[in-house]
Amino acid sequence: MTFSWRLYVAATLVGVLAGLIGASFHALLDLAAAHRGDLKVLLEAAPVPGWLLLMLLGALVLVAAMWLVRRFAPETAGSGVQEVEAILAGERQLRWKRVLPVKFVAGTLAVGSGLVLGREGPTIHMGAALGQMASERIESQPGANRALIAAGAAAGLATAFNAPLASIVFVTEELREHFEYRFATIQSVILACCAAVVVSGWMLGQGPDLAMPDLNMAPLEALPLFLVLGILIGALGVLFNRLLLGSVASFRALGSPGAYTAAAVSGLMLGALIWFAPNTVGGGETLVENLMHGQPALLFLLALLAVRLLTSIGSYGLGLPGGIFAPMLALGTICGAAFAALVTLLAPTLDLAPEVFAVAAMGALFAATVRAPLTGIILVIELTGAQALALPIILTCLAATFTAEGIGGRPIYSALLGLQHQPPPRAPARRIAAAAMILIAFIAIERLDVAFQGTGMEPTKTLAEVESPMPTLAERATTDLPRVAPEMASPPLPRVATTPAIPAPDPEQTSPAPAPREPLAAASTPEAVSPRPPEAVLPEPERSTVPALSDERPSPATLPVPETSPEPALAQAAGEHAEQEEAASPTPAPESAATIATDARFSIQLISFRNIGSQVRFAEDEGLLGEALRFETDDQGARWHPVLLGAYADRAAAETALAALPEPLQRLNPIIRPLAPGERLVLIKAP
Repeated sequence: MTFSWRLYVAATLVGVLAGLIGASFHALLDLAAAHRGDLKVLLEAAPVPGWLLLMLLGALVLVAAMWLVRRFAPETAGSGVQEVEAILAGERQLRWKRVLPVKFVAGTLAVGSGLVLGREGPTIHMGAALGQMASERIESQPGANRALIAAGAAAGLATAFNAPLASIVFVTEELREHFEYRFATIQSVILACCAAVVVSGWMLGQGPDLAMPDLNMAPLEALPLFLVLGILIGALGVLFNRLLLGSVASFRALGSPGAYTAAAVSGLMLGALIWFAPNTVGGGETLVENLMHGQPALLFLLALLAVRLLTSIGSYGLGLPGGIFAPMLALGTICGAAFAALVTLLAPTLDLAPEVFAVAAMGALFAATVRAPLTGIILVIELTGAQALALPIILTCLAATFTAEGIGGRPIYSALLGLQHQPPPRAPARRIAAAAMILIAFIAIERLDVAFQGTGMEPTKTLAEVESPMPTLAERATTDLPRVAPEMASPPLPRVATTPAIPAPDPEQTSPAPAPREPLAAASTPEAVSPRPPEAVLPEPERSTVPALSDERPSPATLPVPETSPEPALAQAAGEHAEQEEAASPTPAPESAATIATDARFSIQLISFRNIGSQVRFAEDEGLLGEALRFETDDQGARWHPVLLGAYADRAAAETALAALPEPLQRLNPIIRPLAPGERLVLIKAP
């Protein structure tokens, strides 16, 4: 057997290019999503109604994207996965010189505008085009063309979701009928995926794209619930596929003039949705984070599920470049959150985190629609980092797949390929108009309910507002004082607001503090973090304490340096305790100080988010608003946005404060974050 070094070199090059183009595409979409809110604020000051201008802009963008697709490369419409399957089967030719620019530009316009489409479809198609380009430039080898196309498609998916293993499995599972499985071909796919993830990670940063907090394993007695969830998701997957096929067929039946009219009307509706109901638009990554850090009411989740279902099938039916993976993951998250709310109502003692069901539902909906359960399982684990939930995810995906198979559902991409041989539906315009009216009705009901606080469908009902809420950080600081003698108390956690400092747990406790681990949403700084010693309690006679930062920020030129002083008596009144802390604070700086402790070398990283707006929501939910910190250099294009607490001159002070964090924050597995010279800390405040 000869060594196919030319094929391997070409596959690596395809992976590098797919990572470069896919990461650029991803960055542009992130930039567009981040500035949609800024555009709304800008248009509010316009002399004419801002929502009207936004509607007109949406219509203009979608019509431009439609013109690019229909004028230069009609094959770039839709996801692109079914196109790759047809190309590998020899049914179609891949015109990579047209596909690459049209898919990139039109996909940026369509997905970046706010349509409910995913970035993975365009990156898969562009990766396959790069594989075709490379195959034309190497010596002809048996199967080299199809191997490089498959390798490029896998590299595109790996770039979109930072999931190399799921991408490799996707090629072997979804493209198995047309992929020649040999040693050389599978090695080419692996090389392309690895190269793509390395390049995209270098450009955008590393870490799971939809990182969840550290979730514990589900108890065995709760596993039947995941089978029930899988059955429900399987039925939803069949419904989703049929509605999606009907939407695609209806829009195709409109013809060319009707397609432009549909794009213009859809753009008008899109602008209205961005203005009045922003949760109903976009691929869904931000929505997933919002649901994970809140507890919306069940009725609101059901209404949101109906709205997102209609916007997903309507967006894809238009025939613009965009995938369905990300919308399906968002729909699965909503289903999981709704199922968790239902379980809480029926079995409140079970005490399972809603994220557990949301993660399982994400993989199950993918498995039910695409009919690729193994890819769904691995993809969700790589996306969220929830390795502890492997068994519930597997059970839910299997139940969803069996249900979809049992009630006659078909894999979505095979059905889309066969759609062109079916007759067009009757009265397509009426069907599209009926779906639009249903969408408008659902949104109107939700908005009226929020405005008049009707039936408990408020989307902003977060963990801090439900019955028996978890105490906020400020409340825990004043009510959970340790019942120990004053001389046995650990140093308080330094604060950056006026809330009282947090006392440490009882030092007589024999169990060691949990060792810090790298959080699932890792920050971009690659510095190593040394482990925390098992016992964080300092010697009793004298302990190092870090002065608290006052409400008025300290001067950027000065840093609070730890001092050695006896502990204040915890038995005294809370007012006297606060006075002692205030006396130990450094001299405050003017109100205009822009940063906190510019010479600090360490901080405590609690968690990181893909969306910068989630920092404020997390701080509000945990009672840390005005106390938690972020980086002054946190720009909209950054891949991860960490939430930090405290500013320390040395690691010992940070270790002491880390040990004093309350249990709810300890469950996030916080770490000591070394600060780079250019990283300055500022307070997280409400917008």
